Amino acid sequence: MYSERLSIVLDALGPRYRLERLLHRGAAACIYLAEDRSLGRGVAVKVLHEEMAATVDADRFRSEFGLLAQLRHPNIVPVYDSGEIDGLPYYVMPFIEGETLRARLSRLGRLPFAEALRFTEDVARALQFAHRHRIVHRDVKPENIILDRDRALVLDFGIALVLDAAEASRRTLPGLTLGTLQYMSPEQLGADAPIDGRSDVYSLACVVYEMIAGHPPFTGGLTTVMHRHLTTKPRSLASVCPGTSPALSAVLARALEKQPRDRYPTAGAFLAALRAAAPGVRAVEPRLAVAPFARVCDEPHVDALSDGVSEEIISALRELDGLAVNAEPPLPPRAGRMHVAGIARGAASDVLMLGDVHEDGAEVVVSASLFDARTGRRLWRGTATVPGPAFSGVSEPVSEPARELAAQVAAALGIAQRPNSPDRWCSEAMPLVHSSRTISGSHGRSAVR
Repeated sequence: MYSERLSIVLDALGPRYRLERLLHRGAAACIYLAEDRSLGRGVAVKVLHEEMAATVDADRFRSEFGLLAQLRHPNIVPVYDSGEIDGLPYYVMPFIEGETLRARLSRLGRLPFAEALRFTEDVARALQFAHRHRIVHRDVKPENIILDRDRALVLDFGIALVLDAAEASRRTLPGLTLGTLQYMSPEQLGADAPIDGRSDVYSLACVVYEMIAGHPPFTGGLTTVMHRHLTTKPRSLASVCPGTSPALSAVLARALEKQPRDRYPTAGAFLAALRAAAPGVRAVEPRLAVAPFARVCDEPHVDALSDGVSEEIISALRELDGLAVNAEPPLPPRAGRMHVAGIARGAASDVLMLGDVHEDGAEVVVSASLFDARTGRRLWRGTATVPGPAFSGVSEPVSEPARELAAQVAAALGIAQRPNSPDRWCSEAMPLVHSSRTISGSHGRSAVR
């Protein structure tokens, strides 16, 4: 039975989206399966409940969803559309057939370590990308991680902006449940504590703890869990999961520190530490660092779109056996200011990839180069194209060009390409959906020389 206001929203969405059924009624919103009439694809429409909508600054919500629409990453479920009808914000995502991490944990209790580490890498890379573009998720938990063809994708960055635009304290928002509270950082529970990417690192560490141990670091009632997040150190992973190495326990302990300054500074640093502590995982050479790609214009710069292209290529490179892709990207080069060998050494890599994205008539051209970290010598240069119209709405996916470039990298480095390897860490890359923003020109300078 729909409320009168919700019925108004559903009727207003009708011309664009044909709603088929209710998928899920959560604490903060309802999710409906729908068909996008204009594009003929299945989507999920999320409509906030009235009590949640009442806490949101509507102007800020609308403006910041424009930023969220630019986040295109292989492990982030994108937002296609958003708006507000009769005071109720909504947003539209692709419909993905798959189970959430919560569902898998409910079935299995805990996961094999290799699988847990693979999912952690997917989520950590998604969070690191979002943090680079000044978006903090704020609600990382198993319910917001969906598993699709053995890869993990992060859901509900839209709720992240709702929380950021909320006028109420996070701990007093409607719909705060134990399922959310068990993964909240201490600073989220404070009245006025600033929130940054280290809050997501804490929440991800809670998820990793549960994947390995079978339960989150703190259990009990709402008040008990809240108090423990603020005051109590969790039991070491080794003490609750016999056989866990002290090194792995130490990594989780640091990520779960109460003060953000005592945790890993980034999701990538946390991932790198987990890799180093992982039992039976050894470093594989060559080590490759991929800098965020630049958008070509008069002053080349990195933005969410060009960075997303580099993440697509990283996703394809992760399928290669015999190649270790660094958990953290190096600093992007500033044209003429830093030698590529210095960038590569700073990233502790053997090989550095730099690249850019620009428009060439009706095509988008992705260019990439490999450099030897020791000498700075260029080892390879390749390009791939995406047929246009470029950067306008839903264009051709970048996944195939990313795979093309990855295959060229494999050939240049003498690495076997084994896309069906059962122990690879990531499966097929999610297609990149371009934003509607356009670049200023097609004849600017390239960041790659």
